[in-house]
Amino acid sequence: MSDYVLNPIGYVRNPFRTEDEIPYQGGASILELLPDHQEAASGLEPGYIWVLTWLHQSERTPARHAGGRVRGSFASRTPVRLNPVGITVTRLLSREGARLSVDALDVIDGTPLLDVKPYVREFDCVFGPADPAWRRAPERKQRLARIVRTIERFCGPLTPELTRAADIALAADIDLDVAVNSPDLTWECCCSLGIAAGIQAVAGAPLHSPRFRLGPDEGLIRVSLPEGRRVEYRV
Repeated sequence: MSDYVLNPIGYVRNPFRTEDEIPYQGGASILELLPDHQEAASGLEPGYIWVLTWLHQSERTPARHAGGRVRGSFASRTPVRLNPVGITVTRLLSREGARLSVDALDVIDGTPLLDVKPYVREFDCVFGPADPAWRRAPERKQRLARIVRTIERFCGPLTPELTRAADIALAADIDLDVAVNSPDLTWECCCSLGIAAGIQAVAGAPLHSPRFRLGPDEGLIRVSLPEGRRVEYRV
């Protein structure tokens, strides 16, 4: 088997010295390119980018324990990997020479940077499929953070209507004890288009999907499961 050499193109700079200090879903960071690679960032404009990093302090193992189960690293987003390559979609806020400011990375200060690529929506976005059930975050605060981030990615900055959509999605997650993007859930949105757009984002359901129904604005959202369990929310 051949060996391959990866040379860092720069390093991540942020205030996080240990994994435990990193905020859930990451925090604001600087991608500090090496001087020889500054020209490679020419043409980058604010927007979403892929960031590839080398998780230099991570263990290397093919499996991890999660919820009492052994799950291979290929079936997980754990930093413990056979080859500790991290890949994240983040928002490029600005570029000043060799310094790229991004909104959120979940790596520590000094993490080697391997590559930066533009995010191309028509190639990189897969909207319809729901995440696997194990991706449901264990804590309520974490679930809300994921819901909000999903809405922001698909709908843009939060508005009062999108914030309301996030609150309703979290309520359904808790009341039905099912991940909001589960393919078993059906969302009937008889509400404003702004709120419906947020619900559609977290459900991962396009307009033609039987899991998402858009009706006249009656200030009401119904969420149901195949076995008949249902909840309603006034908006």
